Amino acid sequence: MAVKNEGFSRANHVGIVVTNLDKSIAFYEALTGLKISNRDMIGGDRMAHVMGLDKTLIRYANLHLENLNIDLLEYEQPAPTVAKYDNNQISAMHLCFEVDDIQKAVERLKKAGIKLSGEPIVFQETDGLKNGYGTAVAYFDDPDGTHLEIIEPKGPFQRENTK
Repeated sequence: MAVKNEGFSRANHVGIVVTNLDKSIAFYEALTGLKISNRDMIGGDRMAHVMGLDKTLIRYANLHLENLNIDLLEYEQPAPTVAKYDNNQISAMHLCFEVDDIQKAVERLKKAGIKLSGEPIVFQETDGLKNGYGTAVAYFDDPDGTHLEIIEPKGPFQRENTK
């Protein structure tokens, strides 16, 4: 008999609010090499209430990665506002994609016209880490400024294969 997961040991999805659903679908499909699995609209009083809003109407699309889903959300109601976060601001978040070869991933990003925030780095002892040397990272943003990262993990940054 399977034990139900009543804890918080798995993530299901990350939701990203976007200004233009079609443009964001094109970006995330190019980024991941995957196609969206679902596109729909949701809203109404019950949805607004559970979200703590007066009203809501959202156009959305779902993209299924191996271990996490990405929900792209374009709000029609209430009218969206733009949030601007720097990486060091409290409550700022980013989504990180794990890759096997960061150089190949960077080449792919550049070919797709995606500009990196800076060239990739490989963690060394001089970066203040006690472990994880050899881990490589690079950062970039989606069309709406959502902070994204790619990581080629080593040492404690590696997770057990969950397949």
